[in-house]
Amino acid sequence: MNKKPLAFILRPISTRNIVGQSKINSSNGLIQKMIKNNFLTSLIFFGPPGTGKTSFAIALANDLNVKYEIFNASYDKKEKLDKIINLAKNENNFILIIDEIHRMNKDKQDLLLEHMEAGNLTIFSTTTENPFFVINPAVRSRSTIVKLESITNQEMFEYFDKLLSDKIINLKISNEALNYLIEIAGGDLRSAINNLELFINLYADEYIDLDLVLKVMPLAKTRSGGYGDDFHDLKSALQKSIRGSDINASLYYFSRLVQIGDFETLMRRMVIMAYEDIGLANPNIPIHVLKACESFRIIGMPEGIIPLGLAIVEMALSEKSNSAYLAVNKAMSDVEAGIILDVPNHLKDTHYKSAAKLGYGKNYKYPHDFKNDWVDQQYLPNEIKNVQYYKPKISSAYEKKVIELYERMKGKKIIW
Repeated sequence: MNKKPLAFILRPISTRNIVGQSKINSSNGLIQKMIKNNFLTSLIFFGPPGTGKTSFAIALANDLNVKYEIFNASYDKKEKLDKIINLAKNENNFILIIDEIHRMNKDKQDLLLEHMEAGNLTIFSTTTENPFFVINPAVRSRSTIVKLESITNQEMFEYFDKLLSDKIINLKISNEALNYLIEIAGGDLRSAINNLELFINLYADEYIDLDLVLKVMPLAKTRSGGYGDDFHDLKSALQKSIRGSDINASLYYFSRLVQIGDFETLMRRMVIMAYEDIGLANPNIPIHVLKACESFRIIGMPEGIIPLGLAIVEMALSEKSNSAYLAVNKAMSDVEAGIILDVPNHLKDTHYKSAAKLGYGKNYKYPHDFKNDWVDQQYLPNEIKNVQYYKPKISSAYEKKVIELYERMKGKKIIW
């Protein structure tokens, strides 16, 4: 019973065996150039779960023929980190692989700096979170970010098909069933391997077809559930029908998705629609949708369809605006592109003794001391002080009213 998990057994030992990631792992890409030139530099592997971040880090260390140790920030203690750092001091080159660095507190991250500066410690870190938000700027600036993409269904299928053809995995499974297991993994290779492992261990003597998979995997009640393009097409059609204010089409596609039975996916999409497509046109809608989802979880089927259906009708009938959605995306794009600027001094925290000596908080104007609780004051850094992320859509009554009140508060007409 001490058998190693299939995902561990299949972990690649070389970057040549990495699944997907053709852009960053191309012959002229960063990774292969590092190997060819025997060049060592700190890297941050950033991407969704199951894309092979840790596997990539280990495989690269193997290809570079450099000793390494793994520190998991989720559960490993500081003592282990100290031990690894001391071990690195005795090596000319040493790689510390930090798994889930976003879970490592800032103090531990600071410990790494002097050793990175000394040149005897190279760090390969992995994270599912945006490095600009969760990694110390000093550590981040000494590393190159390598962004991994979700593995496509085709890449996964080719990978598993070769494992089956080469008898590395012994299982009789139809292409249709294999495609289904890949589809429900949602780009997460580890999840797909775990799904396959279930059948290897429990159904090795049987022929695995789609009907058997649907009986074993509880995701869906019908063959459309989470399988192939149909499920995604229905979700897409529902959102586009609500966005287009076609109430009858919205109810039809909603009913199709209800029949499939994957209610969590349906409700997650409903919440997304409420915030993305209705937004400031009717800010009460997201609250109503969340309440409908909560009610469904309490009531269950079949009566739980009543609050969900009401939410669908309300969204379809509502005025629409995606102005907030677009504004957030623009701001996020700037940050993800590396526009990380210093906060203006007058906005910096002043709740410590030395803040005044540094000039923090000086000349800050407290809006509540002024008429309409507003005062003309710069908040963005100088480099982007004129940037405009939000542009209103005044086709909806609510957002139009919000803008009118906003301009009245500022005492001037704003050119959006």
